[in-house]
Amino acid sequence: MTGPGPGKIRLDCEKLVIKKSREVVTTVRPAVYIHVRGYSYARVTHIDVEYPSLENMVGLGLREIVPIYLKRVGDYVIIKSLKIDTTMIIYSRDLARIMPYRYGGGGVMGGKIDGVFIGVRRDLIQILEEIAARVGWPPRRGS
Repeated sequence: MTGPGPGKIRLDCEKLVIKKSREVVTTVRPAVYIHVRGYSYARVTHIDVEYPSLENMVGLGLREIVPIYLKRVGDYVIIKSLKIDTTMIIYSRDLARIMPYRYGGGGVMGGKIDGVFIGVRRDLIQILEEIAARVGWPPRRGS
């Protein structure tokens, strides 16, 4: 599901920079959400980054999933995929505060209509779900 909806917690995001082969391709201001398991068709808690035609800018076909390396650096988060030679830098203090200091780990990224989803490791899913429960969206089974 694209846009706000049940079980989607909006995070403030200043900008998103997309690089290919170390050259900046574009800079946009996307909507970033924690999408909680069991709401709006989410089977697993994940992070949504939404902007019209973002999946085309990143180079992902709809439903293509690629491995990523996710790292928190100060007030921003870096997502790198060697498979598609793309780096996304998300300037979001909210997202950076959620991630443990010097967090670095694997995950997956896939295309969706007007955006991408970012699947993360279980340790970060647990943190996302604790935050969601505190703001009234506890994870639940099914969608």
